[in-house]
Amino acid sequence: MSSLALQIPLPERFKNNQGLPDETKQEYSRILALYSSDTLDAAEWRISLTIANRTGNIYFPKTTKTIESDITRVTVIIMLTSGASIATCQRRVHDFDTIFNFFHSENIELSCLSQDGVNHFIQYLDGSSFDNWKRNQYMQSMQALIETCMSFEVLPRTTTIEAMYRFDGQVEPKRAPDTITVNQLDSLFFDKNVDIPLGYRAIYILLRLHTHRISEVLATPLDCMSYPDDDVFAITIPNSKETPHHIPDYQKYNFLLSGFCGGLCHDIVHTQQQYAISQQFNLPDNLKEYLFVSHKGQRLITTKDFNSYLSEFCARYNIIDASGNPTKVTSHDFRHIAVCERFKSDIISPERTSVECNHASVDDTMGYGYYSKHDEAKHLAQIVSPILPLDSNEQSAPRFVPARKYEILAKQPTTRVIPYYGLCLDRKCSPQFERCFHCDLFIPDPQYREYITAAIKRLQEANEFIAKKHGSDAVRQQNLKDIQTFNAYLEKMDAPKDHQKES
Repeated sequence: MSSLALQIPLPERFKNNQGLPDETKQEYSRILALYSSDTLDAAEWRISLTIANRTGNIYFPKTTKTIESDITRVTVIIMLTSGASIATCQRRVHDFDTIFNFFHSENIELSCLSQDGVNHFIQYLDGSSFDNWKRNQYMQSMQALIETCMSFEVLPRTTTIEAMYRFDGQVEPKRAPDTITVNQLDSLFFDKNVDIPLGYRAIYILLRLHTHRISEVLATPLDCMSYPDDDVFAITIPNSKETPHHIPDYQKYNFLLSGFCGGLCHDIVHTQQQYAISQQFNLPDNLKEYLFVSHKGQRLITTKDFNSYLSEFCARYNIIDASGNPTKVTSHDFRHIAVCERFKSDIISPERTSVECNHASVDDTMGYGYYSKHDEAKHLAQIVSPILPLDSNEQSAPRFVPARKYEILAKQPTTRVIPYYGLCLDRKCSPQFERCFHCDLFIPDPQYREYITAAIKRLQEANEFIAKKHGSDAVRQQNLKDIQTFNAYLEKMDAPKDHQKES
């Protein structure tokens, strides 16, 4: 595929592989000095975000095009000054490199970029194996690249190039790993007899017990442990994103020393703390006072270290998913696992979970609470209990729902199942049972008419018994409310038929 950009003459100042003007580079070198002691053209920048107390590295790929290198570096500096995280800057560098490689394959010069070049890149993404989320990330980077090029007149400011294109389509929600996978990992990481580096074991335990990001756990301070009471110890972990605009908010979590998880957590974290203390004299000043000093040398453990080890660990111990296939787990998956477990427990509210996750809204947290498809089908098939027992003296026993039905429904990413009631077409919503009856996206299941009718009858009989025995009025009022709810369910079930008759 060739680009019409080839027909546009290359501007004089870029013919000899020149980059941005020297005065522009000097100006941005001064800004870079606020974040790093490295030079503008260094292959690696060691970044320090003082306000957020964060450090990290940004790596730049080798390129033969000076202007591409300059534009990439200037864009990163602009992002740092606007509060972007180090990880976000690194992603933008990677995206630019992908875009530039595409330009090279198409013989497109950056300074001669046209709408045709952007359209060709869209076609390339459309035919790629990337999901829409990744495609749109690349398009956002393309848009940022064009804006930067116009700001520094690499592209004429009169140029009209549209890069706002976004890929649409249903996106499967991110799901937690299968429970069987988590159980296998837990059985190994919580077993001291299994050979696991101390730091990795401590990170795993903290990720499993709470909803923190890996970047937050890795930023745990050296003095994180305290003893507020007898038989109780606390661990303090920062709860903030890795940006200058997110000043660390330290949260304290209490554990019982006598409990299994608490006792193990104390022993592992305390041992790691002692190791980190012993290594302080070997560390540079900007890495001191952190808990997770690496066993590999005079540095801190990184996200890449932990995820790489996790991948090797799963392969070594043959960790499989519910289908018997080799599993792939990352540190971020434990955040999804923790949210799912909190929702399933029905003890910690979504609002409280959202605060612990440091999410912008509860909606973000709800988006984390998706079980794996296998676990969701199994969960929905087993958790349903009768609305009322057939006999007031009987205990409410779990009622079995055919698992096969829900396994089929779970394969449809746009369908959410409301157990024993019907279907919800809102993929982003979580089942709320009776509350779902009043939602326009809820579809009653006709096969449950007989059960709902019987439930109404039982409630009415219960109220007659309460009236006869002068029982609790509060119970009677709740029964009346449930009767009203179930009648609304039947009306909703009959509504389409009535509508068809009128038509």
